[in-house]
Amino acid sequence: MENWNAKGAHLPEENQPKGFFESGLNRIAASITTELATSLGYEVSMQDFLGAARLVSVKVPVAGHNYYWIGFFNRWKYIGHRDIESSKTD
Repeated sequence: MENWNAKGAHLPEENQPKGFFESGLNRIAASITTELATSLGYEVSMQDFLGAARLVSVKVPVAGHNYYWIGFFNRWKYIGHRDIESSKTD
């Protein structure tokens, strides 16, 4: 079974963190990026499927994306993201 919780498990072999130092820097960069993107607000919505699975959508207007995760049996998998459609009329 695929290990979804491993850091960098979804990356190609050549892009995976090489060691402790690089892995630590990646974590710091990810934390800073997350804080900056969500500091101006975000919106979370969840859908529960019979208590066995959850679909989560996180709308981050600053990034201009909706991010999607699915969780089941205490494991989470990132599904992907979509651009937020602009409601402006030109």
